[in-house]
Amino acid sequence: MHERDYYELLGVPSDASEKQIKVAYRKLAFQHHPDRNKGDPESAVKMKAINEAYAVLSNPSKRRDYDSLRQQFGSSAYNRFRSNYTESDIFRGSDINRIFEDMARAFGFRGFE
Repeated sequence: MHERDYYELLGVPSDASEKQIKVAYRKLAFQHHPDRNKGDPESAVKMKAINEAYAVLSNPSKRRDYDSLRQQFGSSAYNRFRSNYTESDIFRGSDINRIFEDMARAFGFRGFE
């Protein structure tokens, strides 16, 4: 697996506030959502990475764990973090679906299922 940094994926500094993280996520989610990029198979890959970054950085406990690994291991923090958390662990408790629901309502789309 290649190295990635959750802060870089969202385009926020490591001291970003919760609000900055949410704003960055919403912007990127709207920009890269596969429904808006039909015909671009990479959009689904980008969206998955953006969702994962948000799920980690928006959760204080997961963010603390990730930041600690980042301080200890630098660019290897992502792989270390992923070895400690399953995908289901990462997304547990995330408000991603609520954000998509809010975005759908804001743009007049039907409910998100």
